[in-house]
Amino acid sequence: MRYLKTYKIFESSHEEIMNVRYGADVVEECDSMIADIKDMLLELKDIGLLITVGYTPMTLTYRDKTPKIMVEISSYVGTWGTGKFIKGNTDYTSDVNESAERIKDYVLSKGYLTGDGKWESSGRMIYQMLIQK
Repeated sequence: MRYLKTYKIFESSHEEIMNVRYGADVVEECDSMIADIKDMLLELKDIGLLITVGYTPMTLTYRDKTPKIMVEISSYVGTWGTGKFIKGNTDYTSDVNESAERIKDYVLSKGYLTGDGKWESSGRMIYQMLIQK
């Protein structure tokens, strides 16, 4: 058994492939933006809203020509059709909108564009933003 040689089945890591596909500088800039956006949304996370920030699935599977970042803020709503981000008895819709505007200003200053939308689905109010160069 000591003469058997070990091999890596998948020699390239996920980060290495993204660096080759999109460029190390671009991936580093996007990673930095993701960290900054998570910091901007920390207050909403502390309130109890569900926050997701990261690369889109198409970016992670190397299908996009440029990396794209997805930001999602959601909460479970008690009453269907309110169109508001409610946690407990408190309406946090204005807080979500202010955070979204801060993120838009930040990514615009970095030269990135955004698209966003808001909807209700399965008892959840969802705000989603897509960021790309």
